[in-house]
Amino acid sequence: MEPFSNKDYQKVLAFMDDMVGPTQNFHHQVLQSFDRHFGFHQANFWMYNEHIDLIRPIMRNIDKHAMDSYLASCHQYDILIPRKVGHLLRNQHVLRIQDVLSPQEYEQSDYYYEFMSRYGLYHQMVAYLMNDGRILGSIAFVRSEKENPFHDQDVRCLEILSRFISQSMEHYMYPDASATKPQIEINLTAKEREVLELVQKGYGNESIADQLFISINTVKKHLQSIYRKFDVTNRTSLCYKIHAGEN
Repeated sequence: MEPFSNKDYQKVLAFMDDMVGPTQNFHHQVLQSFDRHFGFHQANFWMYNEHIDLIRPIMRNIDKHAMDSYLASCHQYDILIPRKVGHLLRNQHVLRIQDVLSPQEYEQSDYYYEFMSRYGLYHQMVAYLMNDGRILGSIAFVRSEKENPFHDQDVRCLEILSRFISQSMEHYMYPDASATKPQIEINLTAKEREVLELVQKGYGNESIADQLFISINTVKKHLQSIYRKFDVTNRTSLCYKIHAGEN
């Protein structure tokens, strides 16, 4: 593997400089800085709840239809989701598809057939954002087959920046969910607003029940009502719809 070059070092420093000081939207700023300094034009910034379920996707140059397809069914095929590669994340926080599968295995996979090739994508690299062994989020970068693959130099830079971003996220993990537009526009009860706020913060049903002093069955009933009002069927789609409405 080639040594860390001065050019890579300068790009890492420039990225960190972008993130110094307050920012109105941390997730968008991160993706914009990766685009500016590293040429990572297409990316998703995901958060995870305590059950490692995907929530709050922030997209940059990603086709909405592709994201809808991913959320609806294709996420289960994703080769780099934490449930499939968690054992590899003890010593590294960045993975490419080529680090997990051979090209032949990849091109025969459901993920390639059902999602990547369908939307003109081929290369994928994911930076996992972790704190004390817990996955807080991830940033997935994608490219078409015609574009250059993600190189070892990209991985080295991301290994540094994934740790930097993880530390920076502490100030941005729990925004005030009560002020989001969909909560104002959609007629929710007071208790449904409380449940929704905790869902957006990544709480599971049991934790929500403990926080609100209600039963898990009551939490589930509130969630089903919220799903109906937002016209969604699960937490991932719910959080996606809320945050898409903010942009």
